[in-house]
Amino acid sequence: MANTWNGFVTGRAFAVSSVNAGLLNAGSRVLRLRRVGMLNNQTSAVTGVICLMELRWYSGAGWTTPTSVSAVAHDSTNSPLSSVTHGYAGTPTGTSNLLRRILWSSDEAGASVATNDELECLVPLNIIWDAGYANSNVQPLTLRTNESFMNYNTAGAAGLADHWMEFTDEAT
Repeated sequence: MANTWNGFVTGRAFAVSSVNAGLLNAGSRVLRLRRVGMLNNQTSAVTGVICLMELRWYSGAGWTTPTSVSAVAHDSTNSPLSSVTHGYAGTPTGTSNLLRRILWSSDEAGASVATNDELECLVPLNIIWDAGYANSNVQPLTLRTNESFMNYNTAGAAGLADHWMEFTDEAT
């Protein structure tokens, strides 16, 4: 069984041309991205907008001045994630490959309505990348040395969201 990690960025404010959450493999491990999700955690009233995000895979990757967030191991005996950066903000570098575009409503969720803002609070509906679990014939997104995955906000700047990534690693 591979070591499994959960990277979680809480309360990230949407900003245009910014990394909401990212994962960079700058070492010899092989990372396999299994799931990526977002939660609408905007609890106070905000005039929301539609945010446009891109899920990007970078080759020849680097990441200047990110705000690092420690990923949490699913087993406390997992070896430390040296040369792996998880976090947000900063500037990704390398060759960008677009995997998916996502529209997200940044309004606060209401208690008694069922619009997109409320549906974004439900875990089964907030998964924005899910590969490699349900069908063993589908490869998860693999990050080798100097490759990264970024949830990049291209348009829209209002509100907050939590961002999470679940990934496995193999030391080489």
